[in-house]
Amino acid sequence: MTRFSPFRPVLRMTETPRRRLGTLTALAAATLLAFFVAPNALARDSSVSTANVSDTFRQGFVAYWRSGSGDLPDRLETAVAFWFRFHLVKAGVSALLLAVAVALGVVLWRQVRQRTGGWPARVRLGLSWVSAAALGLFALVALVANVQGAAAPFASLLPMLTSGGADGELAATLAEVRHQADASPSPRHSPALTVMAGDFAVYHAVLATMAAALTCALAVTGVVLWKRSRTSAEGRSRRTTVLAAVSSLLAAAWLVIAFANVTNAVNSQQALARFFAGGW
Repeated sequence: MTRFSPFRPVLRMTETPRRRLGTLTALAAATLLAFFVAPNALARDSSVSTANVSDTFRQGFVAYWRSGSGDLPDRLETAVAFWFRFHLVKAGVSALLLAVAVALGVVLWRQVRQRTGGWPARVRLGLSWVSAAALGLFALVALVANVQGAAAPFASLLPMLTSGGADGELAATLAEVRHQADASPSPRHSPALTVMAGDFAVYHAVLATMAAALTCALAVTGVVLWKRSRTSAEGRSRRTTVLAAVSSLLAAAWLVIAFANVTNAVNSQQALARFFAGGW
């Protein structure tokens, strides 16, 4: 016959958060590993992967510009299609990583608020929560960047034209692109430039939309936390005030990003000319 122990409910309550914390930590580590491994493994095909997408895109871009057409040639289409799949998979993994980081942060925050254990244990919990918050911020930025890349994969590939330098046919092609981009708008510019400007506009519009949504969400969160800090106990009020300040700073940062990308989306021809002149 099992004897009753008054400590069993307490032990059960302390074991459950630890088990949940261990599960979420393991899941976060596995998802972070998938973030770096899964996109290329799932998006690659027999002709293109992360190992050769830069060379494939560069060669295809030269052929595209010289064709005088707005239709992508096969080599360029292959690179763009791969880059779309790559970012789509990476966005999905980023969303999962963000969800795990948020769940991990909630569990750790509840343990921090309980004030259990001595100072060493509380410091470890605090550092763990900061790590979970940093992981969540990384996942959020990765999610935004990869949704943007999936929405406009051609524009997302453009930095590969200038990274690592250019010579030969590519250098000559980029010189022609810069000349036409500086002269735009013009009825004599290449159809390829029109396609690039359109994709560039989409690229920046998507980021502007997501940045604006995040600005609103963080601003509302900051207001709620500021109000809650006024009615909380002294210890909790300090923590809530810090979180409110962080939310406000992040909202301001995303607002700047939103404004900059709205400007680039509206003036995509000028933004494209600045990019080929060495800006972004």
